[in-house]
Amino acid sequence: MIKLNMEVFYAYPPQRVWQVITNRQALAAWLMENDFQPRIGHKFRFQHSTLPGIDGSIDCEVIELDEPNRLSYTWQDKLMHQPSIVTWTLTPVDGGTRLQLKHQILQHETIKLEQPQHSAETWQSQFTHKSNTVTQTLSIGRYEPLNSVIIDSFFNNGWNYKLKEILPQILKQS
Repeated sequence: MIKLNMEVFYAYPPQRVWQVITNRQALAAWLMENDFQPRIGHKFRFQHSTLPGIDGSIDCEVIELDEPNRLSYTWQDKLMHQPSIVTWTLTPVDGGTRLQLKHQILQHETIKLEQPQHSAETWQSQFTHKSNTVTQTLSIGRYEPLNSVIIDSFFNNGWNYKLKEILPQILKQS
């Protein structure tokens, strides 16, 4: 699994921050054009302007909604083999709101099972050992390019820029 975890503080109450992450027009102003509706099961699309010739649509579905505390949706562009999960958590704190973003890509690694070197070593123990090694490598931050130009750009400073530079400007205007 590849994860991006970010926390940002905004000097606004949770309800105001919630509006900026769940209102279609506000989302378009700081993130992307969309047809979002805050409703469980709603399928929507972000339209990411990318390089010419690349389909910049991102198909999503709301999978969790707890206003004004938590929102989760799937995220899958045309170059991804399976959807990732975007989760927003809003926590009231002194003077404003702590917004946490978790964007997770669930990757299924194919691990080649080799012949055991010792008769006591089973194929299950080999698989468990190799699986733990892969998980450990990914969790300590080894960067691996993803299959998608779009999601790669979001994991490579795109979310940081949107949350720390653009979203605060939208909050000031609201």
